[in-house]
This record gives sequence, structure tokens and C-alpha cells, in this order.
Amino acid sequence: MVSETVCDNEYATILYYPEKGIIHHRWKKFCSGKVFQDMMLGASDYLGAHKGSKWLSDDRNYSALTEEDSVWGRKVWFPRTIHAGWRHWAMVLPEKQTGTNSMNYIVAQYRAAGINAQVFDSVPAAMEWLELQ
Repeated sequence: MVSETVCDNEYATILYYPEKGIIHHRWKKFCSGKVFQDMMLGASDYLGAHKGSKWLSDDRNYSALTEEDSVWGRKVWFPRTIHAGWRHWAMVLPEKQTGTNSMNYIVAQYRAAGINAQVFDSVPAAMEWLELQ
């Protein structure tokens, strides 16, 4: 599948699959604050500019969001990304239990707000499901 690199740095790789309308982020290591927020907004903007509607979150190497980033996500990132066209979300949970608990909570919140979200154990399973949406 053809991909376009949105971002690739020490914290994450973010790709876009134009034929499928999928943003795919893969965390390499934990980050927070402005670095985290700038990467997430950049991905949201890219999704909107290219009329995508799907997001694959590979959070295996991540941990729990900070309280600040969690609040920012609900108040800033979520509405902006919905406005950009986001509708379907496949989440590969963090390996650390604290991250898994945190992300399960966020998935439930976003699902209740209208996002078609599913949790997966692997990237291939997540991608397969997302491609069918």
C-alpha cells in the first residue's frame, strides 16, 4: 500500500495512506505537551486536507496520556479532528497496563461521542478492520 510520510522523528512516525484515507501513527517513545500536541494536530490537518476519515493508532510503545494532554485532546484535538472528517478509529493498545487502561477509557469516551472505534492486539488486524470501514 502506498503511503505518504506526514512526520517521522524520534517520537513517532505518522503516515497517510491516500487510497484508503487512513492516518497511521506509530509511537516510538513517550512524549507529551507541545511536541505531542503539534504532531497530533499536524496529522489531523493532513487527514482533513486529504479528505481522509480513518485513523490507526499504534500505541504499543506509548504509555498513559498526561492529564494535560488528555484534557487538551478532549477540548482541542477531538473536535478539530472530527471537523477534519475523522469517523473510524482502530487502536492498538499500549503494552504497559497504565497506558492500556488510559486508552480504553479514551476509546470509550470517543465511541460515545460518535466515533466508530475498535481496539486490537496487532497492527495488521487493526488495518484490516479499518480498510473495511
